[in-house]
Amino acid sequence: MIWTSCSISRDSCRLEHQVRHDFWSIDMAEKPARAKAGKGKWIIVAALVVVILGGGAGGVWWFMLRPKPQLSAQQLAAQREKLAHYISLEPFVTNVLSQDGNTHYLQVKIDLKTYEPKADEEVKTMTPEIRNTILRILASQEASKVSTVAVREQLRKEIQGAINQLFARESGNAAHGASPAKPATGEKGPIAGVYFTAFVVQ
Repeated sequence: MIWTSCSISRDSCRLEHQVRHDFWSIDMAEKPARAKAGKGKWIIVAALVVVILGGGAGGVWWFMLRPKPQLSAQQLAAQREKLAHYISLEPFVTNVLSQDGNTHYLQVKIDLKTYEPKADEEVKTMTPEIRNTILRILASQEASKVSTVAVREQLRKEIQGAINQLFARESGNAAHGASPAKPATGEKGPIAGVYFTAFVVQ
């Protein structure tokens, strides 16, 4: 009976030792697999980060840094026209030249077209000079001719040039001491057009 008990104890010890050895072997075999799996996950995460960053950089380039298509002259003109607005001046009344011995008066209402946001304030500041210049031009017209289409169109251009010359002098772009009796004939300046909204000769 004693021998049998010892045999059983030795068998149990061997079995326990074998089980422990098997578990250890399995654990050692799984470690490289887990390490490889973990490394694979980090590679996938890194790849995703690169893709995301690359996509973000591409988006920034597309919306901000990519070359913008050039607009046609028609599209540029349409964009500029959106900025257009009008400045209404108080009515003008002046006598005009006459050859029939009678006194004739010219009554005119004028709107100024501009694309400049600050032009309204500048016109308001220079109103006395602008009105004096316009009245001088109107008073030099002949009553018998001022109502014709050709003369009125010439008046529009002359008034526009004269006002732009006033702005040029104010900003120091014109020659010092230029005579106001010779208004500019070009259209360069903040005033893009002059329009008669009323034109009556009496």
